[in-house]
Amino acid sequence: MSKWLRKLPGYQTYEPGLERKVLHQLPQFTVMGSLAIALPSLLARLLMSPKTERIIDILVISTEIFFLGMVLTLAIAAFIVMLSKGPAYVADAYPLIDSDRPKK
Repeated sequence: MSKWLRKLPGYQTYEPGLERKVLHQLPQFTVMGSLAIALPSLLARLLMSPKTERIIDILVISTEIFFLGMVLTLAIAAFIVMLSKGPAYVADAYPLIDSDRPKK
């Protein structure tokens, strides 16, 4: 197994940065953001007519779906940056048949 996961000699690792903070705070941001988006719908139940409630509910649901999509995109981006800062591994050699210097 150690044959497969040999680290590249001389690789440089980078310290964790903003991506770790983003990934750490993402659950709290998601919950608080979802509650903040749902607030107009809750207030509409107390103050407005049923027809207006339905319109506000549609807007709140569409905004919530957009918000969760953006949170997922942010999480994927932060995860990719976190993986990119990890160690480098030796890849398998791939012999090129059509190279600049073919065998004679």
